[in-house]
Amino acid sequence: MKKTLLLLLTLWTIDASAQDSLKADIDPTLTFGAYADGYYSWYSKGDDVAQQQHDCIGAYHNNFGLNIAQVTGAYTSDRVRGVATFHFGDIPAITWANNYRFIQEANAGVRLAERLWLDVGFFKTHVGTESFLPKDNLMSIISLGTFYGPFYQSGARLSYDTKNDWHFEAHAINGYNLHIDNNEFKTFGLLVSKKWSDKVYTSYSGMAGQENVGLLDDGYLVYQNVYTNLTFKKVDVQLGVDVAFANEWKRNLDWLSEPLVAGLATVKYHVNNEFAIGLRGEIFSDEQSINSRRINPVVATDGSSRAALTSRANGGMTIYGGTISLEYKPSEKGFFRIESRMLYDPNSPLANYPEGFSSREAGVNPMLTGRTQVMATVGVYFDKTFNFAR
Repeated sequence: MKKTLLLLLTLWTIDASAQDSLKADIDPTLTFGAYADGYYSWYSKGDDVAQQQHDCIGAYHNNFGLNIAQVTGAYTSDRVRGVATFHFGDIPAITWANNYRFIQEANAGVRLAERLWLDVGFFKTHVGTESFLPKDNLMSIISLGTFYGPFYQSGARLSYDTKNDWHFEAHAINGYNLHIDNNEFKTFGLLVSKKWSDKVYTSYSGMAGQENVGLLDDGYLVYQNVYTNLTFKKVDVQLGVDVAFANEWKRNLDWLSEPLVAGLATVKYHVNNEFAIGLRGEIFSDEQSINSRRINPVVATDGSSRAALTSRANGGMTIYGGTISLEYKPSEKGFFRIESRMLYDPNSPLANYPEGFSSREAGVNPMLTGRTQVMATVGVYFDKTFNFAR
């Protein structure tokens, strides 16, 4: 009898300890937020008919437009949490799947143990150096590596934070830039980040799985990113590299000989609390069309032209870019930026075609050998958190 009582007391103590470990020192909160970002954009050799190739920020030539407008609601408590963001504008219209175009993210989570959460639903991508939202970046125009990388994903996420600022995530998702799976295989991802100090932050992220993207036909894709943010008194620095490897086992092909490589280096100097100037250099090299494809003109027998996606033989591209940014930030919740980016594609087959070539059929204005974009953006955002005493 004594042994039975001792066993019951031990089990009760373990259960009580487990329950205590699930208690947090926080009150439930409900947060509402909103963000709007408008622009005027101009492109050299641009055409008003179609979207400009390689862009979703200020994507239309000689136009006033809306990059994004979004509203967010988020709830967090000791044991459960959830977030939903709805958006519209050029960014979701160009990059999001039609069926879920207006949902940026929508997921719900439960806390399994102290600092360990399980979330399921639609997410913003966990991979990449930059965000696709101008407000979260040092510049409004995103790099080519960000544009051709993933924007969103659906699946499940396990996340864990340590007391010394390490952050870990494990992902099981439907696929690369997918809401609904398009094959029988799942993709798995990982994120590890560390805040070393107020000045240094580093992150590694990646995913691997069978994908249909670029010219891959159920090819195996391994996509990885590593970046670091350095913050000093008046200078912000961001360095990032994407590397992707792929094979096409369905076609009995080995690993593609050339990986995708994308890199950026951004420096932003704060003249004072309101004014800043930024510079960025970038490269995007995808000669095997792992997650991008060229758009080349095809000339018909009657002399007319149209655009067509190319095969891998002449579909790859390596593009270099440089961007300068001037920012005026009158408050913590808004900004005005004037930016200019130059892109150069030394091997573009479009170099001999007339300026302004575009195609309503393809829906884009292909870039010639080089292109300059000038864009002005205004962004305003806010959020309000309500606390509920337990």
